[in-house]
Amino acid sequence: MRFKRNHLLSVALLWAGASWTLPLAAQNRSLDELLNRTGISVTRFLDQLGSVTCREEVLQEKFGPKGKTEERLQSSFDYLVLEPNQGSEPALYESRQAVKEAHSKKNVSLLVSNGFATELLIFHPYYQPSFTFERLADVQMDGNSYAQIHFLHVKGRPTPAALQLRGREYPLSLAGTALIDPATGIVERISTDLEISMEDLGLKSFHSEVGYAPVGFPQQTKTYWLPTEATVEVSTLKQHWKNVHRFTNYHLFSVSTSQEVDVNKIKPKEQ
Repeated sequence: MRFKRNHLLSVALLWAGASWTLPLAAQNRSLDELLNRTGISVTRFLDQLGSVTCREEVLQEKFGPKGKTEERLQSSFDYLVLEPNQGSEPALYESRQAVKEAHSKKNVSLLVSNGFATELLIFHPYYQPSFTFERLADVQMDGNSYAQIHFLHVKGRPTPAALQLRGREYPLSLAGTALIDPATGIVERISTDLEISMEDLGLKSFHSEVGYAPVGFPQQTKTYWLPTEATVEVSTLKQHWKNVHRFTNYHLFSVSTSQEVDVNKIKPKEQ
């Protein structure tokens, strides 16, 4: 198996014992402005991600019927993502060069997950029309306030995630939440689950969580906001897997168009 990847808002302002409800038009305008900032931020994120390389540590686990670990493998890769085209539809190429690649000696099937560093593509201007968005109550974390945005895939629209099973690819219809800096539109964390059951394909549950954090580089005045960890958990009626990807040791990277790179294409899928 390979993974590539409303209720109405009510805002109350409290002061001196009085309360007001923000008009619906103002609520929608505020959300639209935030989504616009986030779309710009995600576009900038892709540019930044394409200019760095890092070390990716991948932990693959498979659990038995009672939750006991049946297999646990740790691999390391030199990792980079390339964005070769400049069109409106993101076309990304993910490259992994093995530093230490583990293989199961127990003939145990393991989950292969990739592309989750870019799960925030849900907020890219190309994909935003494929989802409905709702702003929930803000979240306080580490002394900062984040806008909490719930998203829901619109059936039949393009989605940036797919399940590969027995040589075929099936688009994933996702729902979830993201924590976003309301001032900059930067996504700090995003989590997703299946919106529509796929038990007819044997997929019982799917959950992912991806975190992002600021990264600085010598002789660079700007700060990059890059993936730090992605967790993917999948279960069928009889099997249960969990993969954890950790991204560390970032370095600035450049590649000429004539240089050959071993890549796996992360191709957007339409439902």
